[in-house]
Amino acid sequence: MTPPDRSEEYRARAARFGKTAEEHGARSRLVSNLRGLSFGVAAVAAIVAATGRAVSVSGPLAVAGLCCFVALLVVHSRVIAAEDTAKRWARVNLDAIRRVTGKWRELPENGARFADAAHPYAGDLDLFGPGSLFQRLSVAHTRYGQEALARFITKPETRDAILGRQQAVRVLAPELETRQELEALALAATEPDGKERAHRPAPDPEPLLAWAESEPTLGKNLAVVWAARLLPVLSIAGIVGSAWFGLPALAWGAPIALSVLLNLATRDVTARVFVAVSSTEGAFLRYGAMLGLLEKLDLPSPILKSMRQAVVESGQLPSEAMAEFRRAVSWYDLKHNGLIHPVANTLLLWDVHCTLLLERWQTRAGKAARGWFRALGELEALSSFAGFLHDDPGATFPEISEAGAVFEAEGLAHPLLLPDARVANDVALSGPGRALLVTGSNMSGKSTMLRSMGLAAVMTMAGAPVVAKRVRASLLAVRTSMRISDSLDQGVSHFYAEVRKLKVVLDATAGDLPVFFLLDEVLHGTNSRERQVGARWMLSELIAKRALGAVSTHDMELCRLPEHLMQHVEQVHFQESVQGGAMTFDYTLRPGPVTAGNALRLMKIVGLDVPLE
Repeated sequence: MTPPDRSEEYRARAARFGKTAEEHGARSRLVSNLRGLSFGVAAVAAIVAATGRAVSVSGPLAVAGLCCFVALLVVHSRVIAAEDTAKRWARVNLDAIRRVTGKWRELPENGARFADAAHPYAGDLDLFGPGSLFQRLSVAHTRYGQEALARFITKPETRDAILGRQQAVRVLAPELETRQELEALALAATEPDGKERAHRPAPDPEPLLAWAESEPTLGKNLAVVWAARLLPVLSIAGIVGSAWFGLPALAWGAPIALSVLLNLATRDVTARVFVAVSSTEGAFLRYGAMLGLLEKLDLPSPILKSMRQAVVESGQLPSEAMAEFRRAVSWYDLKHNGLIHPVANTLLLWDVHCTLLLERWQTRAGKAARGWFRALGELEALSSFAGFLHDDPGATFPEISEAGAVFEAEGLAHPLLLPDARVANDVALSGPGRALLVTGSNMSGKSTMLRSMGLAAVMTMAGAPVVAKRVRASLLAVRTSMRISDSLDQGVSHFYAEVRKLKVVLDATAGDLPVFFLLDEVLHGTNSRERQVGARWMLSELIAKRALGAVSTHDMELCRLPEHLMQHVEQVHFQESVQGGAMTFDYTLRPGPVTAGNALRLMKIVGLDVPLE
């Protein structure tokens, strides 16, 4: 389907879910009014019955009104939940419309928190931040999903892992209902108030997970366990015996005193557990529905099957463990009652029992909990790739070559451009020690071409689809030097910053993978002679170290390389057309070096009276 077709599909779905939400909203208002009416009837009838008038009528009416009120409370909560669910599904489809119509830059999450100036290619290839690859791809709303997607596109995988991810993405792509259900449930977990987060990380259950992975404390102390079992019985028995049978106060005073001492001795442990479970309880429990979806996911993919199997066979089903955890934490809620809790804690050792109950859950399910969240995160990341494959007509899976070093692409285009704005080109680097020397005038498309190559390589190494008719690539270590920033606070000049990036590129050739280099306007921060010497040396070193890649330049002198280098370099160029004082570009890659620049013509076009000769 074309982007307009996808847009209409998502628009229809958004309208359908929006209408459903409106219907639930109208029903919610009706139930709310009926709830108020039933409460009013119950209150008035109760007052009438209390005065002794028409008790035979007002009494039953008060009971009936109260029963209706309670029933309507339950119904109202379900209607509100259904309305919220429909709104989230509508939101998912509205976001999908943004992606296929080129408005994905409006999406709230752009992954800016993952940007790392020291990463060897993330900044140059726009992986994170406004208008980034992350912002275009991501349907991940949980912290774990966003971290998994960031990890996928910044850390190359093994060939087997890449092929496994490709298979998972391939089977997820047509499963629109499953993918959107996952996204809607993720929104419920991370935005329970229904408000979009603007570049803020999702709620983090990390404190609870850290506690869940730690070792139980009270449960290992048999003296504490048996004291917690016996002292409440002795305290209550002593009180009853003293009141009914005249036993001395020591009968209840001694066990209560011991209970107080035990509470004091365990106070730090119970307080630590309470803080861990109460501070992130909501962030933890809201993932239950997503885990339930993963438990039932049954698709023909080894990775998806292993994820589901790891979750299901972790010792306890996550959905069951979540329900058990919810019940255990609910007992802790008494701690918020300042009147009842002190009495219950003194007589019954309430905090100790709640902690022991949670530690039993910790022993059975705690160690597996992080694995559940990691699996959910990877599922969200794979779903992001699958959505791109489903929506973009130019997306296809690359072939992972087992050759030493190769990057070949037919019809390669930039994935962040809309299909009707793309100009596809062919590139071929068939073997180690090969390079493209890309020349061309300003704005002709050189940098976009290099970024298209870089993103294709990155997405290939991530197991994602790429935008091309065909891509064949081996495992590569991508390294770039394209967008250079100086740093006043660190005293780093533009030229020195570029030199450091070039050193990172060259140092990578000592690694296990062949380097795939992309260098844009090498050493343009120094004089022409030194630039030519330095750029030629850099290119010769990369070729000698069996790297492959592309270098773009305005400098025609870089095309005059020694003969032994030219055997490893293919010259290609972009060009412009000038008609009637207007300059146009077709962004088509052509063989050979460019023959002229356009800097003076550009100056002339904007009104600077510079001579053209």
